Amino acid sequence: MSAQPNPMPSPVIDKPFLLALLRESREIFLRSFAGVPEEQAGLHPAPGRWSVLDTVEHLTTAETIQLGLLKSRRTPRPAEATNREHAFLQRVGERTNKMQAPEAATPCGRFPTLATATEQFKATRAGVIQFLEELTEDLHASEVKHPHPAAGMVSTCEMLVVIAKHGERHAKQIEEIRAALGINSAAAGKQNG
Repeated sequence: MSAQPNPMPSPVIDKPFLLALLRESREIFLRSFAGVPEEQAGLHPAPGRWSVLDTVEHLTTAETIQLGLLKSRRTPRPAEATNREHAFLQRVGERTNKMQAPEAATPCGRFPTLATATEQFKATRAGVIQFLEELTEDLHASEVKHPHPAAGMVSTCEMLVVIAKHGERHAKQIEEIRAALGINSAAAGKQNG
């Protein structure tokens, strides 16, 4: 008798799942730069690489754009459209394939401090969560054009998965930046504190 791996069942991606995912990824992202001193937040690990502040600015700006699209640009989704939320759930949070940020979400010094960027991120993510809490339509009934050309048209459900997993992706990037700069990691800071 041979042992067959028992594949993990795919989660049901519904409103409660997405709300939990958005809240969890918010905490993962915030923990990734907890304790980074302001004087180190703007340091670049290498020429052409983002700083911690740049990364927080990017994510905050991207989410602001995505939330704006969800609130104002949704159109009916064709019934035959492929649902890709499970693929996005698995892939968006990974950093194996690096991508170029759309110009509108590229860091350009929108926030003078990490504290300011952090507060704006919290406000923006709270807006995303509120949008979903108040949404009454089927998560697959509408779609928007995602600002990143690789995604194309995405359902409301897919966009919300992308928002949550994008935060996890950039939490990993911040850990990479901290390691390259020798800034104690969030986990090490808790152990040493």
